[in-house]
Amino acid sequence: MNKISFLTVFSMLLFVSSGLKAQVCEHCLKLPSFTADHCYNDSRFPAFCVQFSEKEDHIIFHRGKKGLDRLPFPDRDSTDYYLALLSDKKLKLNAHTVLFLQQAFISWDKVKRDVGMQYTESGLGIKIVKQGEGDKPVNGQKVKVHYTGTLADGTRFDSSIDRGVPFEFPLGAGRVIKGWDEGISLLNIGSTAIIKVPPELGYGLRGAGNTIPPNATLYFEVELIDAE
Repeated sequence: MNKISFLTVFSMLLFVSSGLKAQVCEHCLKLPSFTADHCYNDSRFPAFCVQFSEKEDHIIFHRGKKGLDRLPFPDRDSTDYYLALLSDKKLKLNAHTVLFLQQAFISWDKVKRDVGMQYTESGLGIKIVKQGEGDKPVNGQKVKVHYTGTLADGTRFDSSIDRGVPFEFPLGAGRVIKGWDEGISLLNIGSTAIIKVPPELGYGLRGAGNTIPPNATLYFEVELIDAE
């Protein structure tokens, strides 16, 4: 089967797979060298399980009696990734098994931002990706931040990086949503982090324009560049 015809069949499989019911599993084999942050199985494939770890560059695919495989994460061209899995003679995977793996990666994409998230008393979530060496900013200072904002489903709604200009605002002056004033104050200069803003610390019941719906939980990937 050539690449074009395979993609047609694979698209059909994805369409009919909409009824698959995903769930977080508890029966994956625990490995001493791999700490799983998330595991996935499916009622259609009871013998299969996939384990994910934020700190690893591969996944563990449990195949029941067929043992387990360590597979790399997909690169940007995911179509070629899945085609490569199918053509790997050692793995001996069929289209339905590859479909299961694709659903597993979709599941991981939905939860990986929350892995390692710490929460404050207000309900704000924060996850340090890179610890900066500078001081933490204080109220009244003008902070300079690069950020990308997404909704809970991954929809991107704003980014200073796209504009090529960092965002500046006086910390603690109420010029931004409450989640930003609190979240940025917790970072050392030079840090990058993911800030999870619940609706009550964001735009609440009103939302914001056509991009942020009411009661939206927001995620911001931020870099605190400077404070003065």
